[in-house]
Amino acid sequence: MMTEPENPVRRGGWRDVFGSLQFKASLLFTVSTLVITGAGVAVTLRTTALRLYGNELRWARDWAVSQATAAAAAVAEPDLSGLVGHVNDLIRSQRVAYAVFTDPTGHVLAAGEASAGLLDEVLAEGRSKMAIENPGRPALRTLAGGRGPVCIDVTVPVFSPQSAGRDPARASIRGYLRLATDVSDIRANLDQVADYLTRAIILLLLLVVPLSLLVVRRVVAPLNELARTARALAEGSMEARAKVVSRDEIGDLARAFNDMADRLSQSRYELLKLNAELERRVQERTRDLEQLAARDPLTCVYNRRYFTEVIAREFAAAERYDSDLTCMMFDLDRFKEINDRFGHRKGDEVLLTAANVIAGELRDADVAARFGGDEFVVLLPQTSAPAAAALARRITARFTEELARLGPELPATLSIGIASLRTTHAATAEALIHEADVALYAAKQAGRNKTVFAAASTG
Repeated sequence: MMTEPENPVRRGGWRDVFGSLQFKASLLFTVSTLVITGAGVAVTLRTTALRLYGNELRWARDWAVSQATAAAAAVAEPDLSGLVGHVNDLIRSQRVAYAVFTDPTGHVLAAGEASAGLLDEVLAEGRSKMAIENPGRPALRTLAGGRGPVCIDVTVPVFSPQSAGRDPARASIRGYLRLATDVSDIRANLDQVADYLTRAIILLLLLVVPLSLLVVRRVVAPLNELARTARALAEGSMEARAKVVSRDEIGDLARAFNDMADRLSQSRYELLKLNAELERRVQERTRDLEQLAARDPLTCVYNRRYFTEVIAREFAAAERYDSDLTCMMFDLDRFKEINDRFGHRKGDEVLLTAANVIAGELRDADVAARFGGDEFVVLLPQTSAPAAAALARRITARFTEELARLGPELPATLSIGIASLRTTHAATAEALIHEADVALYAAKQAGRNKTVFAAASTG
């Protein structure tokens, strides 16, 4: 007697399909892969964003403080034309979306924007007043109602020039500077990385889903051992593999499962390689930003902040090892006359020439920095005052030659003050700088274009 074969779909329909081991195992595997990969991608993106934006926020604040210090005299007067020129220079030479100088009450002294409409959210009362919000705390914001560039917005106080070096809590605030630096490139890079990782996840899922269905469909017997292996793999043990103990269907299933695990491990390896590459790029960008923050934007020598950090370390080393340490202060004579007669552009060329000449005569261990408007400072570790004098002669001679090529009619010369640790017995790094500054002042008083040594200490 013949009977008609049973139809499993007719017997259970879709309910049996959704309740089957094949469906449950496939769903578990797919969701686990998605969660693990998605979590890894989310952590990678968040870590990258925190590092990139964190460095940018610190750099934006420090740079705003330096610009506020540079414009302190113009704000205190106030010199509106000078402030307008300063704002225009910022807009032209840096990635600045907008810059605003105000008086202490928030009334605008000078303002500029890279494109129209960026200042609409910042200024009020006919663009004549600005609200002072969270001075010193940079914030990330998107301009133009979310349609403009992504910027770091920071407001810093402008202290009176006479307050330089004082406690900030007691310094006199003469106004405020608000800067917005464009970091849209960072946001674009993050979006590009997120898009790449999303595509990788989709590709991984398209590969994993059919493979899991194929493997689970071949299950014909209890798979406790294989289930334990699958759970270990889902929990992150990428070395887990199914034991192949036979050549029947179970053996085939185990081999297919191991193949799938190998592919998943390879995919994770590729993601780890991508993460390592991202970390490397972040570190390179961090080093670039640190160098940028330590350099004077015009002359490319180090700035005053970096110099004070270096001289503190070298002073401590000189005292520890009983070695000499010499500080040289340079001042461009008649620099104001050059600006007045030939223009600020020619003055910038003279400044750049002086910086190149000074830096070109130094050793790798020496440090040159722009100390003020037309002043430079050089630190010479393990160098005596006579050796510094020889260096001063070489720099003066070369500067005269380079200046003659730049313009024979330019009246600039160099006044130099030299102070060594063994001569002055300065108690601190700041005292050594002061001794060099006093010697520089004496050189200026003696008629300029001279080199004067700091007097020996009698204490």
